[in-house]
Amino acid sequence: METGNLLGAGGVTELRERISHALAPSGLNVVGVADPARWDACVPATRQCEALLPGTRGILVVGSGGPGLWDALVEECRLRPEALQAQAHPLDAFVRRAVEAVPVSGRHRWFFASADAELHLDFRMLAHLAGLGGKSRMGLLLHREHGLWLGLRAACFLDQPLAPDSPETSDPCAGCPGYCAQACPGGAFPAGEWQVEPCAEFHGVSTHCASSCDARGACPRGAGSRYSADELHYHYNRGTGRARLAAAAGVTHDTRVGEGPHWGTWRDRTRVR
Repeated sequence: METGNLLGAGGVTELRERISHALAPSGLNVVGVADPARWDACVPATRQCEALLPGTRGILVVGSGGPGLWDALVEECRLRPEALQAQAHPLDAFVRRAVEAVPVSGRHRWFFASADAELHLDFRMLAHLAGLGGKSRMGLLLHREHGLWLGLRAACFLDQPLAPDSPETSDPCAGCPGYCAQACPGGAFPAGEWQVEPCAEFHGVSTHCASSCDARGACPRGAGSRYSADELHYHYNRGTGRARLAAAAGVTHDTRVGEGPHWGTWRDRTRVR
């Protein structure tokens, strides 16, 4: 939590624009604002604004659409190999450094959509309330420009007032025949929408989805924002994905093993108590 950084003469009316401008070079190019009252209405008391940051008046949600964040990470690893070699999760660490370097006035608190976050929030709900998209059949947020190639990265609860965006009210998958469900080799869409249980079971018996997701790749929305094969590999299998990141950056890969999906602990980490 910070209290001493200044915005400058523009005041709070320029807060969103200033943060967006500061984050864009890092590939964090999607920003929305959620209404604190709407957030509080969707979550238990332990995740409401007064529990997270008393006096919250605005929630800024930050994401990355397309390959820009990956490209920025590769470049940093090329210039600073220690950014890869000293971190178990180089991309998450890169995001944290980028957002924490942004000056924000008043009291505020950053939260991160990462495996090692100190507190897990429902980022899909936050991003939906911030107008960044609607829930797709895959369970991922479907962005109007980037489709399923939107990564939710961080959120900042502030005591500064921000004009909230309007949540998406229409079904983003309306009229689609279900390309994602048809492409899934693990039958993870038993009722037309993705379910974690059959997906986890398939991962337990097959390596087919170890470095990519056929269902995600089958969606035609946001095709121009699709991740590269190296980035996909990293997100789906960080153990071997680190080697792909190192090769892309032209640096020596260390032996640290990054972590991939934790099917066995996923529910415990995301369950709100």
